[in-house]
Amino acid sequence: MLILNKQFKIIKDLPTIGYIYHNIKDLDNFYPNFDKWFWNKLLPDILLENDFILGMFDNKNNLIGVSILKKAKTFDKENKIRALRIFPEYQNKGYGLYLIDESLKLLNTDKPKATVAEEILHNYSRIFINKYNFNITKVEKGLYRKNKLEYIFN
Repeated sequence: MLILNKQFKIIKDLPTIGYIYHNIKDLDNFYPNFDKWFWNKLLPDILLENDFILGMFDNKNNLIGVSILKKAKTFDKENKIRALRIFPEYQNKGYGLYLIDESLKLLNTDKPKATVAEEILHNYSRIFINKYNFNITKVEKGLYRKNKLEYIFN
């Protein structure tokens, strides 16, 4: 059942960031050293407001999903969706579209950069290409993991 009373918040408090990490730490399967990147790169960039974690909450303040975003502050930098995750109990119910829509608004672009590992491409490609008109601009082998493909959009 879709919960229509959804709220979006930029998350900065450490307990919620820790909760989010706990729920997305399996990204280490696709991005080695994800834990080090999260705590040593992302967290300082959140505090400096170079990166953002956008949380989507239901009307009972339960976290539905998150997107980790890099917002360009100058024209020569990239806007990027670094990660996008709808938590398991809310998956396949259309929430991802709401989260992407709000992420694009926050980034102030309709074509942010995004990379997707080959094993999870099927989770994103149809939505990225058919709904948002993202383009695959490059496919790189070994970008994050040896002999694995990474699809780069926009």
